[in-house]
Amino acid sequence: MLRYATIIAPLLMRKGTPNPVRVLTGYMGALFMTLFAGVFFLAALFTWIATNFGLDVAFLTIALILTLGAIGLTIMARVSKTIELKKVEDRHLRIKTMLASKEDPLSDHIPEDILMHPFTQKVLAQVEDKPWIASATALGLGMMLSHQFLDAVE
Repeated sequence: MLRYATIIAPLLMRKGTPNPVRVLTGYMGALFMTLFAGVFFLAALFTWIATNFGLDVAFLTIALILTLGAIGLTIMARVSKTIELKKVEDRHLRIKTMLASKEDPLSDHIPEDILMHPFTQKVLAQVEDKPWIASATALGLGMMLSHQFLDAVE
């Protein structure tokens, strides 16, 4: 019975998440179409500037646009990385304060090394993100294990 519980628990924890292949395909399609549109936009802009102002101004303008785009992407990547690190730090702080509070009767019995282990952090993060699914999974596992152990006793 424990074998079935270990198979069912991850499936229940993942319930409600979208299909990652479809999401990735959608993102890749959107990225491809955006890049394709960008190439055509730059080609049209280059042609218009070259006919009105000359080739040297056209090359300079396209180079400036691409440079500004690269700078913008670099800044966005750094900002998003900083925001992601802040979210991780906030999550660790929330988990520590939640477990350190006296409302949780089990926090006194769990060593600090186990609480800060990456696997435990992942499980606690999933529980924090999806509390209803985690509660249903814990209830189902508890019922299956109690039936297994009570059947063995009788």
